Amino acid sequence: MINDRDINDYELLSLFKTGNDRAFKLIYERYWQLLYVAACKILNDEDEAKDVVQDVFISFFDKGPSLEINVSISVYLYSAVRYKVFDYISRKKVRDHYIDSVEQFISVGNYSSDTALIEKEINAEIEKEIQNLPQKMKEIFELSRRDQLSHKEIADLLNISDKTVKKQINNAIKLIKPKVLNHLKLLL
Repeated sequence: MINDRDINDYELLSLFKTGNDRAFKLIYERYWQLLYVAACKILNDEDEAKDVVQDVFISFFDKGPSLEINVSISVYLYSAVRYKVFDYISRKKVRDHYIDSVEQFISVGNYSSDTALIEKEINAEIEKEIQNLPQKMKEIFELSRRDQLSHKEIADLLNISDKTVKKQINNAIKLIKPKVLNHLKLLL
């Protein structure tokens, strides 16, 4: 029988990795509230915060014996919550942007099929060039442009400096812009 007070996180993690369900329950009881409060502070939405924390614990449980943690359980779980929160925020921004775009499209009403075709081709060319970027540069560029995260949010998420984020985005634009402009000239 495991006693909550007598066991440290390292021992608790070892027991959990052997399949001990009581160890998982103790980890959950020890950290759920702290993670929930942290998620609430960022999201300002109790239901979303609960969902984020629950997702983190489900993922933690599913990894079970294969879980490799080089930090304390609290640091690992807090980082996982922070990542999930950023993921939630980015998905919400994309969803809100999509809704705004549809509303704008409906309100304009006189959208030309030629314009739509040209826009579709340009977007396809941009997407092709983004896919050709080096992996890390592509990830940073997509977090900035698609997910609309700030340089600081990206730096925190990827554990890199703001300067690195800015430089990677500028380099991506330098690589993409000439190719897209050439394609645009051919189209028009």
